[in-house]
Amino acid sequence: MRLESYLRNAALVIFIVTCANVAVTARAQEAIEERIEELIQQLGNDSYFARQRAAEALIKIGMQTKPALFDAMKSKDLEVASRCRALWSEVRIEAGWQQVREVIGDSAASRDLYNQMFLAAPTVWYELAENPKDADILFEERRQQLQGLLNEKQAQRWAGSLANLLYFGVRVKKELPRKELPRLDDLLNAGRSQQALSDNEPLRALLDVWLRYTGGDGAAFKRLLIALRDRRPLAVEIAREILRDSTTPVKQRQYALLALANSRNPDDEELIDEAMNDSSSLDALFTKGLVIESQLRDVALAVRIARNGRNPVEFGFDYLRPNDSTLYSPSSLGFRNSEERNAAFEKWSTFITRQSSD
Repeated sequence: MRLESYLRNAALVIFIVTCANVAVTARAQEAIEERIEELIQQLGNDSYFARQRAAEALIKIGMQTKPALFDAMKSKDLEVASRCRALWSEVRIEAGWQQVREVIGDSAASRDLYNQMFLAAPTVWYELAENPKDADILFEERRQQLQGLLNEKQAQRWAGSLANLLYFGVRVKKELPRKELPRLDDLLNAGRSQQALSDNEPLRALLDVWLRYTGGDGAAFKRLLIALRDRRPLAVEIAREILRDSTTPVKQRQYALLALANSRNPDDEELIDEAMNDSSSLDALFTKGLVIESQLRDVALAVRIARNGRNPVEFGFDYLRPNDSTLYSPSSLGFRNSEERNAAFEKWSTFITRQSSD
C-alpha cells in the first residue's frame, strides 16, 4: 500500500507541476501578445522616434507578430496599416538573417552578404520564413538559378546567388548527392565565382563551411586544390588529412606539403620532416636546356626553409618559381643532380644546427 500511495503522490506532483508550467507558458504568451498590441498601437504615434522604436521592437519579436500584424493591416488608420505591411516584410527578412548568421557570422560584412542573398531570391526567403522547405529542394533550385545566370551570361546578383547555393548546400550537408559536387565545382570555377570569392570574405568563409560539410563526398586532394586556389585556411586541415594517410599518392602529397608552408603549428613539422626522408620521384622541369628533377623530400625541404622565414634560393633551389596558390611551383623544387641536392640538405642541416646553438 505504501508503494501505491507513493506512486499516487508522485503522479499528483507531476500533474501539478505540468499544470503550473502550462499556466506559466500561457501567461508568458499572453504577455507577448499584449506587448505586440501595444507596439502596434505605437506605430500610430505622432512621434517619429516612438514609431521607430515600436517597429524595431516588433521586428525583434519576429514571426510571433504575424497574427497581430495581419489584423492591423485591416486598420482604418491607413498609416498604421501601411506600416504593418512594410513591417511584415522586414520581419520575414530578419527571420532569414537569424538562420543564416549562424553559418556566415554576425559581422556587418556578413549581414551585407545576407542582403545580397535575399535580393537574389526574395520570394524564396519570404516563403522560407513561414514554410520551411527541404534543403535539398532549395539547393537544387539555387543551382539551377546560378547555372541559368551562367548560361545567359548574366553577372547580376551572382554573389548572392552563389551564397544561396552554398548555404543551402551546407544545410543538405552529407546528404548531398555525389553527382551534384562536380556540377558545383564547375560553377565555382567560373570567373564570376572567383571574382566574387576574392572580393567577399564572408562568402569565402561560407565556402570553407561547404568544403567541410562535403568532405566525405569528395576526394581530399580535390578539396585541397580548391582551398589552395582560394587561399583558404582550410587548406592546412585538408593537407594534414592527406599527409597522415599513407595511401595518398606521392604527387598529391607534394601539394599537401606546400599547404603547410604558411602554417604556424609546430606539430606540422613532424609531418614535413617525415617527408624529408622520402626520395620518391615527382616531376621533371625542362628549362634553358636543363632537366630539373624533383623528389618529395625536395618539396619538404623547401617548405621547412619557408616556415623558418628564409628563401629556398639561399639553400640551392636555383630554379624556383613562385606560385599564387601553392607559394612555389612544385616542379621547380628540384635539382639537376644528386650533388646539388645533397649540398642543399647539408646547408640546411648546418643552418638548423647553428640556429639551435644560438
